[in-house]
Amino acid sequence: MKITSIKQQVKNPERASICIDGKYSFSLSLNELVTEKLKMSQELDEKELKRLTKISEDGKLKGRALEWVLNRPRSTREFLQYMYRKKADPELSERLIQEFTQRGYVDDTHYADWLADMRRRKGKSERAIASELASKGIDREVVSETLRDGGDELERLKTVVEKKGQLARYKTDPQKLMRYLVGQGFRYDDIKQVLHKD
Repeated sequence: MKITSIKQQVKNPERASICIDGKYSFSLSLNELVTEKLKMSQELDEKELKRLTKISEDGKLKGRALEWVLNRPRSTREFLQYMYRKKADPELSERLIQEFTQRGYVDDTHYADWLADMRRRKGKSERAIASELASKGIDREVVSETLRDGGDELERLKTVVEKKGQLARYKTDPQKLMRYLVGQGFRYDDIKQVLHKD
């Protein structure tokens, strides 16, 4: 089997298409191409072709994974689940998690801060946030560090009560509103205080 063509891709100039015996076979990033020292008329055996095809597939998956992690903060568990859904080789997943963690693309602490901030803005209690972070595989120490300076939960509770209290289903049924707030993880005493139920 002979390499008959090596062409830079038009849609993705960072990759090159390699044709074997006149037919497209696989593509490599320009870096991979240089590393593998491929050239025109080079003969490849079955084993080498298989190895290069694997490098090609892993390279494409790495590119997609990189795009995905840069989209927003990601946790380690989230990233591993993504790689599992993509049917990635466990060895590749492990290699990428190390590389992306070193580069700060995957960072449980940063992810926890980001998620906690988002949930606080939506009026979630610290308890509900802690529970969600734990369900996302965030270490207990990271969770407690993230929630250490959570701001004024009582103020957040007041905001939620003002907002939800306008809805017809809660306006006429204060018990329903109380059950909703307890379900959101707010402390019963705080709820009673805000709803003036002593």
